[in-house]
Amino acid sequence: MANTAIEIPFYVAKDGEPLTGAAAEMNFEHLLTLDGTDKSGSAPPISEIGGGWYKFSTAYGTAPFDAGDLVGVIDADKDGNNSLANAERYIPVEVRLDFYGLMRHVYKISQDKTTGDMEIKDAGGNTILKLDITDGSSEVERAPAVAD
Repeated sequence: MANTAIEIPFYVAKDGEPLTGAAAEMNFEHLLTLDGTDKSGSAPPISEIGGGWYKFSTAYGTAPFDAGDLVGVIDADKDGNNSLANAERYIPVEVRLDFYGLMRHVYKISQDKTTGDMEIKDAGGNTILKLDITDGSSEVERAPAVAD
């Protein structure tokens, strides 16, 4: 089982009012890892939630979220059909592994006593993120992994 996707919401307004029905006009202007690797080619689709709110989803371990945290800019009016001002048109977004860490406050976490590996589970008991533990001579390293 792959890691559970996280949804990243963002808001778009036109002249101070919620912009609705515009998901088809949106795409990622840029989507980069923190070291500058371009992940725009595997950018996820954008869908509408309602009331000016939109979202995209991605899961750690799958493109584009397969090489660490991401930063990007969404162009909310790629063809100019909505006549958005630049301040409304370009929406900065980020996807961070610690977004999963926030789930630790509301979801169950279990740890294997033998290996130290940890799993964050949703309310149904399904693994949504796995952390593999490596015990070295001078440190213990917790690295995110793709859930089985």
